[in-house]
Amino acid sequence: MHRVSARTTGRLSCRMMAARFPSVSPPASRARTVVFVVAGCVITTLVASQLLRVFDLSNVVMVFLLNVVLAALRWGRGAGALSALLSVAGLDFFFVPPVWSFHVSDTQYLFTFALMLVVALVTGQLAARLREKAVTAIAGERRASALAAVATDLSAAVRIEDIAQVCDTRIGPLFGGTASLLLPDADEHMTPGSTDADASVAQWVLEEGKPAGRHTDTLTAHNATYLPLTTPLRTRGVLMLRSTRLGPLDAEQADLLRACQSLVALAIERVHFVDVAHESQLHMEGEKLRNALLAAVSHDLRTPLAAIRGMAGVMGDGELPQAIAAQADSMQRQIANLLDAARLQDGGTRLRREWHALDELIGAALAGSALGTRHVIVELAHDMPLVEVDALMFDRVLANLLDNAAKYTPSDATLWIRSFRERQSVRMVVEDNGPGFPQGVNASALFAAFARGERESAVPGVGLGLSLARRIMEAHGGSITASRRTPSGATFSLTLPLGDPPTIDLEDLP
Repeated sequence: MHRVSARTTGRLSCRMMAARFPSVSPPASRARTVVFVVAGCVITTLVASQLLRVFDLSNVVMVFLLNVVLAALRWGRGAGALSALLSVAGLDFFFVPPVWSFHVSDTQYLFTFALMLVVALVTGQLAARLREKAVTAIAGERRASALAAVATDLSAAVRIEDIAQVCDTRIGPLFGGTASLLLPDADEHMTPGSTDADASVAQWVLEEGKPAGRHTDTLTAHNATYLPLTTPLRTRGVLMLRSTRLGPLDAEQADLLRACQSLVALAIERVHFVDVAHESQLHMEGEKLRNALLAAVSHDLRTPLAAIRGMAGVMGDGELPQAIAAQADSMQRQIANLLDAARLQDGGTRLRREWHALDELIGAALAGSALGTRHVIVELAHDMPLVEVDALMFDRVLANLLDNAAKYTPSDATLWIRSFRERQSVRMVVEDNGPGFPQGVNASALFAAFARGERESAVPGVGLGLSLARRIMEAHGGSITASRRTPSGATFSLTLPLGDPPTIDLEDLP
């Protein structure tokens, strides 16, 4: 498990973050609120006693209503209700005759007290509701600002280390603690590292895609919270949050944390695909350069090879000239494979498809092969249709298969070439009873460019024949596969789409 963290800003950055994104202060305790409300009513009573020297009692009542509104705005509905009761009691006790007593001499004052109490309560409730909306709006603005800051920093991240720094310096202080980014290794395993995280818990979160640890439903004994960084494709990592707060996050903070999780996960996935795109671009550039070099070298070798082949023919029919000519022909085939592979890779070769009889294509390939004394058996179905192929390119496929048979089978081996018609395709099978593929070698892996078996080091070649054959077959819309033959030997199966072959008019025999 890799913990990617950057603690470069230290305690100062945490304080700056707290100042920039302050959290909503917790409400005062009930006892403290009651003290403040009572003190407010006392002050209001003192102010009203001084105002009675100038104004009538009916005008001074508005001072008590103002006190109720201020209390509700500052401490909420309960404080507003308490202030309303205390204001009515204070007005009766200190200002309504007989003063210094709750006894009311005039019953009209009862209606005044009731109306004042109702107005005070309603006004306090409205003020408290306004306060709650204001607090909610401020909290929403703070969350939006915090989330925007995190999103801005993550959008500028181009490395995993940058994302880890955002987690450490941005997300952690938002929740009163530290946040660490935990990533799996190449085998998707969370291994212990320099971090104090629990690797087993992080592995469970990575595999299950569910949170675990503190304030969750799973593994609650741990002192940290492990959150999965899940994307639409997979879980990319784990975010470990270690907070100094005793209680769980409230609903608003939980929503903010989930939003930060999603942003971090998407940032990790974006960086991953950027790396994949960069590697793919480098691979493509390397392939283009290699194909250009192969094409250039192969083209430059054709002229001297043609001269060598011509001089071998001038030397006569002796054993040495024939050996020279055979090696020159072998090298010429290798050069042709290199050129064709480079052209097919770059898409520079266009197939010239025409309808051909399969037996004619097989006969032409056998005529140009160097099978020697090997026995060849050709079995074609009587209802074989024409195939639409590029004759030269398809001849290269058969020539490479026959050349492999000549290289890797003994001189007394037998080759079978069978062809038959399937539902919407034509299948041709080329097999031999030679030693077959080396043990431990995957037959399908031999179709990769420059791939060769373990026993092939003493045999000339560069390993492009089967790779070129596969590309040619795929360019025709077909396929080629390899398998081991029982009890020994190798089998190559070629498939071509049937298409809509023209009808063949047979002439009447005399």
